[in-house]
Amino acid sequence: MSDVVKQDWLDRYLGVSTGTVGHLTTTGFLDWEIAPLFRPLRFVGRALPVSCQPTDNAPLGEAVAAATPGTVLVVTRQGDRRHAPFGGLMARMAVAKGVVGVVIDGAATDLREIVELRLPVFARNLSALTTRRQNLPGTVGEPVVCGGVLVHQGDIVLGDDDGVVVVPAEEAEPLLRRAYRFEEWEHVMRAGLVAGLAPAEARARADAEVDRSVY
Repeated sequence: MSDVVKQDWLDRYLGVSTGTVGHLTTTGFLDWEIAPLFRPLRFVGRALPVSCQPTDNAPLGEAVAAATPGTVLVVTRQGDRRHAPFGGLMARMAVAKGVVGVVIDGAATDLREIVELRLPVFARNLSALTTRRQNLPGTVGEPVVCGGVLVHQGDIVLGDDDGVVVVPAEEAEPLLRRAYRFEEWEHVMRAGLVAGLAPAEARARADAEVDRSVY
C-alpha cells in the first residue's frame, strides 16, 4: 500500500469521533484526566512516544526535532505532575515540524500561547513550574505507557473534545471501516429521532438501512 493511500485512510479518521470508537472497542482509551487544553479540537496522527524524567525535557526536545508532518507526541512523565515539560516555545517548534497533537501524562504550561497556536495539547493539568534541559536518561521512539495505555511508535492516535484513543497500527484500517459503518447507522437513527419517530421506530429504521453485523 502506497504512502499516499495510507495517508488517505488516516485522514479519514478525522471524520470519526472518539465516542464512535468507544462503541466498537474498550481498549486504547487514555485516562480521562488527560484532557484538552482547549475545545473544540480534533486531530489524528502517528505516535512518537517519549519518556522523560520529572525535571528534564531534553528527550521531548529531541522528539520535536525528529518529528515529521502528522506526528503526535505521546509523553510519559513517570507520574510527575508538578513540572511542565511542554510550553509555548516548544509548541511553536512542534507546529513548524508539522506535529498535529501532543499528549502528556503530566503537566503543560503557557496555556495562552498554545491556544493562540491552536496546537491540540492534552495534559493532566497546568503548571508554572517548568522542566530544564538536563540530558537525563530518557527515550524517544521506544514504547511508553501513557494514561494507562501502551503506545508504540506508529500507532494511530485520535483526539477530540472527549478524549484520546490509541489504536495499534495493524488494527487501525479495519477499525476505520467499522467506525464509518457505525456512524452511518447513527446518522439514520438520529434523523429518525429528529423527524419525530419513537426511539424504537428510529432504531428499527436504522437497522433496516444499515447492516450492523460488521460490528
